[in-house]
Amino acid sequence: MEITELPQWQFQIAMLIGLITFTMVWARGMRRYTPIQDLSQAYKALIIGFIGGAVLASALDIWVFRRMYEDLAQDALYLVEMGVLLLLAGWAEGALCVYLCSRSERKVTSAATTTGYAFGIGSAAMTTAVAAVRIFDPALASIGSDVHGFGVDTIVVSILIGVAAGFTFAPLGSAQGALVRHKIRFTPLVITGTGRAAVRLCIYLAVLVSPVALGFGLALALWLDARANNRWLPSSLTPLQLRVERRIIKNRNLGHSDNEEE
Repeated sequence: MEITELPQWQFQIAMLIGLITFTMVWARGMRRYTPIQDLSQAYKALIIGFIGGAVLASALDIWVFRRMYEDLAQDALYLVEMGVLLLLAGWAEGALCVYLCSRSERKVTSAATTTGYAFGIGSAAMTTAVAAVRIFDPALASIGSDVHGFGVDTIVVSILIGVAAGFTFAPLGSAQGALVRHKIRFTPLVITGTGRAAVRLCIYLAVLVSPVALGFGLALALWLDARANNRWLPSSLTPLQLRVERRIIKNRNLGHSDNEEE
């Protein structure tokens, strides 16, 4: 694959899209827990997610994305071989997530779910940034990709990639964390690793072939986000934390009513 030397500002925009992914997913899932939980382990997992996600995204860019590009250039695509590599990457990421969740649960009670969620956010942000760099490459036109080069359409597709990655990787991490609290590790690792692999395959096909391939990833993101916010993340709250949350909400509502009366 001949890599086009993109201008520096396009790399910066790609990184900005990755940070937008981080902001969206964090605001959606973690805002509720910031005032009532100790998130020190989640912040550490977020940093590890950024670093590990960048390394994994770069490795998959070489081992999977470029080979898919070369296969498409020759009018052939060997998805089985690529799928095996993506599965191995997904399971490796899942294993790291299990380790971080188990470690955080030993240090801070009920921290596993938010730790897994934060780790997924970091990984998704870096996956999105690398995918955005690739979709900005005008060389994709040579294999008939529906979107290529820098423009409004590729920026929109990059943001959709961020939505698909962020709202699947983070909830999958929270699911692993919730089950780690019940001493269940291996089965969630296999299932969530497979889910991560499927979403990454959708992202690569969206960049190389057509954004329509993102449909599965976005549908999965909607379902997983609902499960995470209604089941997996709230499972970490203790009765005391729930009482504190209710008191915070009550005080906030009283403050709003006082302001309206004034």
